[in-house]
Amino acid sequence: MRRWDPLQEQGTRQQRRIVAAGPPVPSTVGVAGFEAYPCFYAKVRHGRLLDSAGTFEEIVRSARGGWATGTTVTATHLAPDRHPVLLARPRTGEVTEATCAATRWVAEVPGDATSELVAALRTLRALDALPQMSIQSDVVPGSAAAATQAAWLRGEVRAGVDGFRVQCPLPPGHEGLCVVPALAGDVRWSWDREREVIVT
Repeated sequence: MRRWDPLQEQGTRQQRRIVAAGPPVPSTVGVAGFEAYPCFYAKVRHGRLLDSAGTFEEIVRSARGGWATGTTVTATHLAPDRHPVLLARPRTGEVTEATCAATRWVAEVPGDATSELVAALRTLRALDALPQMSIQSDVVPGSAAAATQAAWLRGEVRAGVDGFRVQCPLPPGHEGLCVVPALAGDVRWSWDREREVIVT
């Protein structure tokens, strides 16, 4: 990608403002389990992704898409599956007309409600009493969320993976929070897909 040097005069006023403001903080910065996740920076204008980079320095030097008024830089944490922890749009092949399909990474933190739920589901699986091979109810078969949940329950995960992805089962275009109930118990994962804020 072409690069711009923010120390030189040819930088636009918008670039200079963004550099002066410093790196943005991911909305998920206070979420337990995400502390060590790397950041991913995106250059966005009016909701359209123009460029992305692994560091703030790289993104503010990007010339791709220009730096017209309205251009901003956002930050998000990258989950161990190398996708943003909050993913509003599913990957190719996972779009269904029946569900919202927004996904969220769930890091299992020792001693929390999710870890207790997973332990219980693994026990049920060992007893051949698990009704379906998932952690959430109403998971879409064949989706990335279904695959990560099944792998987590089986213990078939690669190094560095600390959890699984859940997928919103609500209708597409729904109002309000994405809410995903667990397969058993009262655990629920919820987030605001528009503001990219995790609620529970």
